Amino acid sequence: MGLAAVVGVSAAALGLTRLVPPLRSADESFRDLAIAYFTPPAPQHPGIVLVTLGEDLFATLACRSPVDRGFLADLVGTLEAAGVRAIGLDILFDQPTLPALDERLRQRIQRATVPVVAITALGDTPLTEEQRRYLGRFLDGIPHGHANLAKDRLDGTVRWHVPRGPDGLPSFPARMAQLAGGAAGGEVPAEPFRIDWHARPSPDAPPFPTYPADMVGMLPRGWLAGRIAVVGTVLVGVDQHRTPLSVAGLSTPGVEIQAHALAQILDGRTSRDLSDGWMVALVLALSAAGVALAAAGWPVWLLVPASLLGLLALWAAALALFAQGGPLVAMMAPSAAWLGGIAAMTAHLSLKERADRRSLMQLFANHVSQPVAEEIWRERATFLAGGRPRPQELTATVFFSDIEGFTTVCEALDPEPLILWLEGYLDAMVRVVAAHDGIVLRFIGDAILAVFGAPVARTTQAEIDADAERAVRCAVQMGRELRELNKRWQAEGLPAIGIRVGIHTGPLVAGSLGGLRHMEYSLLGDTANTAARLEALGKTVDMRSSPHCRIVIGEPTWTAVQGTVAGLPVGEMALKGKRKAVRAWLVLDREGEEARPAAEAGE
Repeated sequence: MGLAAVVGVSAAALGLTRLVPPLRSADESFRDLAIAYFTPPAPQHPGIVLVTLGEDLFATLACRSPVDRGFLADLVGTLEAAGVRAIGLDILFDQPTLPALDERLRQRIQRATVPVVAITALGDTPLTEEQRRYLGRFLDGIPHGHANLAKDRLDGTVRWHVPRGPDGLPSFPARMAQLAGGAAGGEVPAEPFRIDWHARPSPDAPPFPTYPADMVGMLPRGWLAGRIAVVGTVLVGVDQHRTPLSVAGLSTPGVEIQAHALAQILDGRTSRDLSDGWMVALVLALSAAGVALAAAGWPVWLLVPASLLGLLALWAAALALFAQGGPLVAMMAPSAAWLGGIAAMTAHLSLKERADRRSLMQLFANHVSQPVAEEIWRERATFLAGGRPRPQELTATVFFSDIEGFTTVCEALDPEPLILWLEGYLDAMVRVVAAHDGIVLRFIGDAILAVFGAPVARTTQAEIDADAERAVRCAVQMGRELRELNKRWQAEGLPAIGIRVGIHTGPLVAGSLGGLRHMEYSLLGDTANTAARLEALGKTVDMRSSPHCRIVIGEPTWTAVQGTVAGLPVGEMALKGKRKAVRAWLVLDREGEEARPAAEAGE
């Protein structure tokens, strides 16, 4: 069951956290928080610079939107002269300005001695037909790549990069990496990948060297030489997007997002997420740990805080690992595995406990006192296996009683009154047995089979003797109970009765017999047979223990109770089915009426 719980919980944890939107969203939010606040600092990327067009620059330009093409042409020339490795223009040329300036920019790009890459838009971008036609004419002969950002459908956050569009068109960062000849391994990824956001050197420093476009001409050559310059706007509300970095501040400009993807391609880095193989191993381990914790059997008041503390420790450990430069562990699946393992095993143990309790109650609970029932449940681990009592050897006292002249009673009463009368008798006798901590195992017609000292095995002779004494005192009390019952029955016109009781103490093999539909707790061995024979021997004994009861006990029982009850030796008698003679005693109820010959009892 433990293995099945581990596998099932692990599969559910991995599947649900990827397929159920709220769980997947929670996982992504945890990643975002970890990236925003726990990414270890790193130097600015050495291969990329951002050249930004901000509000201060646009205040000086003749044309704000579309961006002044003459200024852009001059900027490309300045960057080329500064020795940059490549230039990326994250500006969409979908509208004309002055024809002369438009052509000047096109010529400047085409004649550049370094790769200059422009952006285009995929088919799902909302552009008019005229815009698309102009964009196509402007980019004719100019390297370009799509600048579309992959946004999560749940919260609109950019976390992934798509290096190739549906038509095979490379992305803006992918095309720059290709033309700059700097893609790690010489190949640009073809499949979408999770962006590994480049860290900042400090909270107030950007991840990439960033310079205003109007200041580029005044920069030292060494600040730009050999690097890829990515040009784009940084205007509030324009080309701003939500990213994991936005958790700690404002939205991220599109040009910076493109730079992050470009840096990852250049460096050949993959996401810092824990690999799938290690994630599966972690989930299995935490599921197993949760199952083990629940299987330890801790009480609920201790299990619940331990589970929550364990969960907090997992999250703290995951964040600490990432902060130290380790992989980023998405915590929803591990958390679900930990809690699911605990819940699954707790539910299993609860159901098993209910099944065990139901099984025990079917065998014992209807005919035992509350203290005995509690003892049986408390000590169930010592004798219960597979939902049923396992066979065990124990020493106990077997009690067997029968009604004298029951055949005559049956002939005197109609079926319905007979059953009601017998139910009243059995109910009264069962209460007496339960009051003396005995267990009624079954009714055999009018006979009662009970045991004292099972199913929890006694470990000392004192406990065995105490069971024997309880059995004898139970029989004595049954005789006294009959005195009151007979008075009531006679007043109702019902027959009075007497009973015979046989009691014997000794070794037994005890266990459950039967299947799922019918199962009984049974006593096997000579002790149970001897108790039945002693009851039958009572027919030959002239004396009574009390006016309505004969109690005949075997020698081991007499040895246990002598000195606490009165009795007379019946003698050493051969019992049917036994090779050796058995010494027997008749118990006397000195506290009630004196023992007397059977004839005086009205037989």
